Amino acid sequence: EGLIGPNLTDNYWIHGGKITEIKKVVVEGVLEKGMLAWKGVIADQEIDATVAYIWSLHGTNPANPKAPEGELLER
Repeated sequence: EGLIGPNLTDNYWIHGGKITEIKKVVVEGVLEKGMLAWKGVIADQEIDATVAYIWSLHGTNPANPKAPEGELLER
């Protein structure tokens, strides 16, 4: 639903919603938005598991979703 960060369940993405773009954000972070880089902090397998989890959230219906942010992307 996006408590601190954006809603990851809808079709709107700030830094790209392709799986490769999601991984880039997890690996490199977005420091100006407060998102730390996780490369070197957690194992590559944990990064992949995190990206897979984020990907799996698409289309779910959280109780209190944040309003859409970013560009509309079709999957």
